[in-house]
Amino acid sequence: MKIRLIFTVLLVSCFFNSVLAQTKYANLAKAVKQAASTPSLLSGQWSMYALNSRTGEVLVDINSHQGMAPASNLKLITSAAALELLGEGYTFYTYLKYDGIIDPDGQLQGNLYICGEGDPTLGSAEMEGVPALDSMMQDWTSRISSLGIKSINGNIVADDSFFDYMPTPASWFWNDIGNYYGAGTSGLCINENLYCLYFRPGEKVGDPAVILRMEPDVPGIQFINHMKTGIAGSGDNGYIYHAPWQWIQQLEGTIPAEVNEFSIKGSLPDPAKFAAQYLKSKLIAGGIAVSGEALTIREAPPSSKERITFYIISSPPLKNIIYRLNKKSINIYAEQILKVMGKQASGGGSTDLESSLQVVKDWLQKNGIAAEGLFIHDGSGLSWLNRITTLSFVQLLDILIKKPYFNTFYNSLPIAGDSADTGTLKNFCRGTKAAKNLRAKTGGIERVRTHTGYVRTRKGDLVCFSMMANDFSGPGRVIELLHEKIMIQLAELP
Repeated sequence: MKIRLIFTVLLVSCFFNSVLAQTKYANLAKAVKQAASTPSLLSGQWSMYALNSRTGEVLVDINSHQGMAPASNLKLITSAAALELLGEGYTFYTYLKYDGIIDPDGQLQGNLYICGEGDPTLGSAEMEGVPALDSMMQDWTSRISSLGIKSINGNIVADDSFFDYMPTPASWFWNDIGNYYGAGTSGLCINENLYCLYFRPGEKVGDPAVILRMEPDVPGIQFINHMKTGIAGSGDNGYIYHAPWQWIQQLEGTIPAEVNEFSIKGSLPDPAKFAAQYLKSKLIAGGIAVSGEALTIREAPPSSKERITFYIISSPPLKNIIYRLNKKSINIYAEQILKVMGKQASGGGSTDLESSLQVVKDWLQKNGIAAEGLFIHDGSGLSWLNRITTLSFVQLLDILIKKPYFNTFYNSLPIAGDSADTGTLKNFCRGTKAAKNLRAKTGGIERVRTHTGYVRTRKGDLVCFSMMANDFSGPGRVIELLHEKIMIQLAELP
């Protein structure tokens, strides 16, 4: 008869000193007790739930019904729902169109349109199988030229009307939304809705850091630069403050000393506007004159002329996008996918955040995931208002094992201790039974560290687990090390 290892945080001490501590679970019990009783969590919260998926045995249960902020672990829900509701092969499309006529002299008497349908990968330099921004623009310019167009007597119009015009959730922090990881959604997403800003540090700590350049250059942005020079090796402690549609941006914080240059990433204030501006500049550089302006559909004069589609850009299949989403924890991918699910569920109607979130909640309910302690405010986990339980996460992981898309989901998770993996766990559990075995999603925002995933025991049983720490004191690395010890002991189970 198997012995269960089930305990609450109030009984950790009693449990650890009991006869069970002498069983085959003793090392796991010790690691769990150390995490639950760490001084860093004296004024915080910690929760863990672990289940042997083959036997149904509950291995650990500490505060599993307590709603916790999950950070990027929430992407597990978004990606799983998308794989089921949209399908592994779902493809995003972007369309190049024109209206009016192309006269015998090669002049387009009309407008050129870029029409988006929410593709999060368009122009990404990091997504495999996708042309980077400049390569993509060169391709577009060639295709426009191949129509016989030598000049455009009209505007370049970016149509981002596929989504609503509320790019960021109301609950995202002000110091997040100007930075790349806080980029807002857009019906026409481009270059992952980010830009890079390069600085030269000063000669000594506290000196101003000078802006060198932007890549790509975004016309219209103005900077109020308060960036300073930090100590050598201090890394990226710089922040860009601006709201969506806001072109004046404030720079605060530090970049490290003793480097020639250092870059941070900002979020585009209006991705569609930038797409039109960039295409116009590349057309002119390629010898195609443009008499009109670079506009969004929100700015362009209404036109009753029929639009003619001449090129369709397709994204990689959703399963490939989910792979990068979870391996690299890309917030904009999760938020774009969330709104597309809302769009599909409404039959092409609403894409507001609440409607999209309701689609995910309904999917969780349909699959029997516990709703107690569940409050979802975005698709990526950046909001501090998100709450979910470790019990719900483990129920989700256990259910997914039986889904036809499980391998796609499982393979998207970062692999512990695998230097060849591109994910966020490659430096965890090296040289242990968990290395190249355990797969989990990491999560981290201010005072939150979370890990949720799968690991195989020595016998080969698949264990589903979730650990979440909220409101801890001290560095997050302390929590990560405690979680790492537990991961190793889960892999060591017989």
